[in-house]
Amino acid sequence: MKINRYEMILSVASKLIAKKGYAGTSLQEIADKVYLHKSSLFHYFKNKEELLLKILEKSMEEVNTSLQKITLNKELSSEEKLKKAIDNHLILLTEYLDIVNIYLNETRNLSRKYRSIYLEERKKYGKTFEKIVVEMKTKGYFKGLDTEIVTFGILGMLNWVVKWYKRKKPLNVKEIADIFYKMLMK
Repeated sequence: MKINRYEMILSVASKLIAKKGYAGTSLQEIADKVYLHKSSLFHYFKNKEELLLKILEKSMEEVNTSLQKITLNKELSSEEKLKKAIDNHLILLTEYLDIVNIYLNETRNLSRKYRSIYLEERKKYGKTFEKIVVEMKTKGYFKGLDTEIVTFGILGMLNWVVKWYKRKKPLNVKEIADIFYKMLMK
């Protein structure tokens, strides 16, 4: 089986950066963990900052793609789309805790150019989620409420889970997603 070195570098780097911070993680340390010479990393990334951007972009690409599939599924009602979007968001959020940690603590290390590239991807996610809220409003939900604020509120509630979620809690991610959905729909 051939090892995808690029993916391995991203995985190792994200774990190290989440644990030790961007400034506390060296390219040498990453190279050592993936059994490469430090200079070989430059075959994959121009510099450490680009590596950070690629870690963040990879996760955003996956969450954007999965949410897009939900919103485009014509067989789902708007309520089912919201339920699936909440489930999907929390599952991916808890699956990628390292990358979420990096997002929360390390995006300040990106230059203005790289930060704007990353933030553009994040905006796409918010706009896609907002489409579900708009669809829900046509069914009478969130009546009289500002669409953007409702979207920010839902995403804020979901994103805050990263601050308190522990895998050993009595409730699993799916059960938490169910509670959030019921809170919104009652």
